[in-house]
Amino acid sequence: MTIEGELLVRLACREHRVRQVTVSSTRPLIATRILIGKTAVDAAAMVPKLFSICGGAQGAAAAMALAAAGAASLESEAGRHDREVLLECVQDTFWHLLIDWPNIMGHAPCATPVTAARFQIASSSRASDGRPQLHNGVAMRELGMRLSGIAAQAVFGMPLAAWLALADVNALRAWCARGETVPAKLLGHVLADLSMLGRSTTPLMPATQPAALLRDIVPALRADPAFARMPVWAGTPMETGGLARMRNVPLVMALQAEFGNAVVTRIVARLVELALLILDLAGTPARAAAPPHVASIGLDAGEGLASVETARGLLLHRARVREECVIEYQIVAPTEWNFHPAGALASGLDDLAFDDEPALLRAARLVVHALDPCVACRVEAAHA
Repeated sequence: MTIEGELLVRLACREHRVRQVTVSSTRPLIATRILIGKTAVDAAAMVPKLFSICGGAQGAAAAMALAAAGAASLESEAGRHDREVLLECVQDTFWHLLIDWPNIMGHAPCATPVTAARFQIASSSRASDGRPQLHNGVAMRELGMRLSGIAAQAVFGMPLAAWLALADVNALRAWCARGETVPAKLLGHVLADLSMLGRSTTPLMPATQPAALLRDIVPALRADPAFARMPVWAGTPMETGGLARMRNVPLVMALQAEFGNAVVTRIVARLVELALLILDLAGTPARAAAPPHVASIGLDAGEGLASVETARGLLLHRARVREECVIEYQIVAPTEWNFHPAGALASGLDDLAFDDEPALLRAARLVVHALDPCVACRVEAAHA
């Protein structure tokens, strides 16, 4: 069983301009009904099966939240979960950049390197006898080096560290002009013709430190069972994901300064993060310290919270456990942050000018892609 549903984005247009954006979701929030009454062990095993996308991150969040709630039958291994989520982020980002993005822009997808990356991750995560390899530092560094080669050839057209040395918009334009990879060609088109597309005024999510979560998120989760459908941070919708995490990288900062939080800035943030993640894995990091992907907090007795930074953004699980059974459960997915009715997507599409409806729908789908929902998204236009 999986939890699917879809997003529906309706654009009310008049005089070749978007006048109103309505975002609604049909994804049922049924984790509470499914998981309540289950043992912690059964709930932890069930959660990743409910989600066809980001199943590893969902499983890590469940295990960490339930263990933090005091489920003695579960042992959360933060190091193993962190590596699982890192590899899932890398795999998802290859797909995002080389298959989904070309499809959205009418370009042939580049599936071969995605398949190669998925094979390397799957085969390197377990030894020949089937035992997990995630704690094997040598195996993980070797995997990182192989993924670095795939990314250098198919995504960046150069060594990853050299690409990360691009520090301004002119250097990025020069990289695009060489057109050595599909992302370089597509990004060149976005820079030339769509540089302000999807520019949003929605704030970027702050760093998810435990104190901030305890102050701004936990009280809202406790007070409002429907918080997961339209989450806010201290009362304000937030944009989560690669751009929020990479905002202090010089190249991303340069793009923000020129274009704001737009499609082009989000795509470059994903490129930056892919390079950094792979270099971290290979043992040749290009940053001082990689922040953890998973964390958990023990709250009141029998209550735990887990936060996971997935490829798409912040995932939260909150669990309450009594006598090893789940009595309350909440999941707040990245999609609910970015596709909040007053969030980054709605802000980025509001007042968008267009020549004709096909051009509008193509542009809107590109904005959706850059924010990367974990469910299908349908875009409709209505004209007054």
